[in-house]
Amino acid sequence: MKKSILLLLCITFSLSALGQEPMEKITITGKVIDAATSNPIEFATISFKKDSTLLGTTTNKKGNFTIDILPDNYLIKAEFISFDPYIIKNKNVTESIDLGTIVLFYNTETLNEVEIKGQQRLTEFQIDKKIYRSSQDVSNNGGNGLDVLNNTPSVTVDQDGNVNMRGASATLLIDGKPLFGLGNGSDVLSAMPSNNIDRVEIITRSAKYSAEGGGGILNIITKKRKGQGFSGSFDIHGGIPDNNGGSIFLNKSTDHVNLFSTLSFNNEKKILHTDIDQTYFDTSENVLGFFEQKRLDENQRNSFLFTIGSDFYLNNKNSLTVSLLYNNHNKDYNSDLSLDDFDSEKIIKQSTKRNVNDRDDITKLEGLFNYTNKLNNKGEKLSFDFKYSSTISDNTADILENTFIPNLENNQQIVLKDQDLNDYLFQLDYTLPFTEDKILELGYKSTLRFYKNNYNVSELNANSSNYETISGFTDLVNYDEKVHALFAQYTATHGSFSYALGLRSEYSDVSIGTKTSNKNTKNYTDFFPSASFGYEFENESYLSLNYSRSINRPEIYQVNPFISLIDERYQSVGNPYLDPYYTNFLELLYDMSFEKLLITLSLYATYAEKQFLTVLQSAGQNAEGLETFKRLPINSGNKLSVGVDLDITYTPFKGLRFNTYVSPYREETTKALDEDYNISNTVWYAEASALITLNNGLRFGVQHYYQSPMINGLAKYKTVSFTNFTVSTSLLKKKGMLTFKVIDAFKTKAFTTRTLEANSNTLRSLRLNQQFSLAFTYQFKQNGKSKKDRSKEVKKDELEDKQDLKM
Repeated sequence: MKKSILLLLCITFSLSALGQEPMEKITITGKVIDAATSNPIEFATISFKKDSTLLGTTTNKKGNFTIDILPDNYLIKAEFISFDPYIIKNKNVTESIDLGTIVLFYNTETLNEVEIKGQQRLTEFQIDKKIYRSSQDVSNNGGNGLDVLNNTPSVTVDQDGNVNMRGASATLLIDGKPLFGLGNGSDVLSAMPSNNIDRVEIITRSAKYSAEGGGGILNIITKKRKGQGFSGSFDIHGGIPDNNGGSIFLNKSTDHVNLFSTLSFNNEKKILHTDIDQTYFDTSENVLGFFEQKRLDENQRNSFLFTIGSDFYLNNKNSLTVSLLYNNHNKDYNSDLSLDDFDSEKIIKQSTKRNVNDRDDITKLEGLFNYTNKLNNKGEKLSFDFKYSSTISDNTADILENTFIPNLENNQQIVLKDQDLNDYLFQLDYTLPFTEDKILELGYKSTLRFYKNNYNVSELNANSSNYETISGFTDLVNYDEKVHALFAQYTATHGSFSYALGLRSEYSDVSIGTKTSNKNTKNYTDFFPSASFGYEFENESYLSLNYSRSINRPEIYQVNPFISLIDERYQSVGNPYLDPYYTNFLELLYDMSFEKLLITLSLYATYAEKQFLTVLQSAGQNAEGLETFKRLPINSGNKLSVGVDLDITYTPFKGLRFNTYVSPYREETTKALDEDYNISNTVWYAEASALITLNNGLRFGVQHYYQSPMINGLAKYKTVSFTNFTVSTSLLKKKGMLTFKVIDAFKTKAFTTRTLEANSNTLRSLRLNQQFSLAFTYQFKQNGKSKKDRSKEVKKDELEDKQDLKM
């Protein structure tokens, strides 16, 4: 009887179990973006925790995620390194839902922990740009904006502050707006502390931003965060040669106002050694004589930078941004030159010492106004920008020349140069999303530049003891440049396929003239198409094809006819008749991500006609009958470059990261000044770095740079190879960091060139002194209680309010 009852119970429970279907999983989807930029965040972690059970996934390149889970109550968390986590407690999930757009806010306190966690990459790829997270690279600690750009992959900065990508000049933007100022804008970047820069966007080309710069666009994004209460950072640094200073960055946010400010001061000194050995010939290639020059430049500069600005959130749809920048540079450049001339038998003809003390006081004042109206919650937006910049330069150079052979003679000159530059920007942008994956952007932009240069060169009259103006060396240069642009760009995503099509039209009105010459005026209209196509594979690898056309307009110094007299034997002069040239760019890019390995491979080609070519021409003989030369930019030569960019990041285990960037390219230049400057050359450029992070927070970094020999027309460039070291450690509960850097650790950084120009054979070598620096950086934050700060715990019922979560 007992056996029968037991059997009956077993059958009953079995039938009951068979009658219960297994619980089906539900699907949770969503998207994670950066609060400050509205850009998607790749590799953000989404976790669902129930008791001891933990499920999770990561976002893809578009910030999207999908995960299948069983219905239950969960603690939901979205997080990413250096951002505050987004947390929903005790959420009862019973059916498949879309969490909508999750917004993560930046947290400065976690910045120093970035290198310790996982395989966090310093670069991120999107359909039209590559992002370098400079704030997470310890090699930038204690540096400035130029140092950040020099550490940016595929970017080089020469000793004059010129920024290039793939052998061509790059267009510089700050927060999407053009960088105004004299020259190439290096003064502002050298005064901008590196801890004020969040990241650098490397934009191949887009109709939305700019048509200038054959190498591409570098958009420097500064730190300006909302939704985090009171935060900031400061640093102090010192170095040998002099590189002493400090900076402080502050950010205060409330529900309706975000206030930000930067204050920095720096005193730096760069020491440059230049050696020139020259043999010059007559037209029959007989040796006429020899020339030797040794030059020492000690360039001392004091810089002061102050910025203050505020975002005003008038309501959920309207906001205003105003900012003010003041920048002052006090330069004291001292050059000592030893010049020795010899005849064809190597017998000395003349020996001269020349000293040039070049002092320049540059003051820049800049104001920015932005109004943005979010027309609806679907992403339709209208914004207007106005930017004004005034730059004044008061330059005086005292030149003293002492001749010892054949006779003892003295000569003194004063060069006065007053420059005045006013820049204006007017910009209107409109964004119309047809759907979340189909967006049309339209815009208008005008940039106006008005430049004046009043210069005078005078010489001491020994008889009257008065300085008298040298004939032909005084004038007033006026340069006006007005560029008006219209653009349209359409971006769409269809599953794994995405594309962006753009067209930009620009009308340029340029004129240059002096009091003693007729005005040269140029008017032209151009069209600049751009296109990007991308496909994301199931393994999250990414393939894209990009095309663009761009324009390279000459800089002011390239068209300014004023002659630089620091080196009388090698004068530099601008060409007011220099025309812009155009570049076509094509790139195929493939990005692969593995557990410990990140690889990006890019194949590219650029083609330009009548590019800028700087040539050395004979300027005749001076009063002593010695050969002089001038450097002059001209339009000449068609240039084709075909190359490869390979970027590899390998993290074998926690605390060790290797990165390699290799960029070999083939350069062919034809029809360059009677074929004399034609180029057929293969160049290898490479950067390699390693970073070791110990459990105690101590980090060791090494970077090595290499550039193979180059043949550039009549010039041959020798190999450039040097190594930098970085040691850093975390302090004060990881809020502070102490960093020691050595630039050119083995004293191998030299630039050596041999040229065959203007009936001369010239060997020129330049070398900067080795640099040491020590910097202390401190990050701080006090959380506010902003209602808009959704990086903290949120209520359960806020989950369904997707419109409120969207930016």
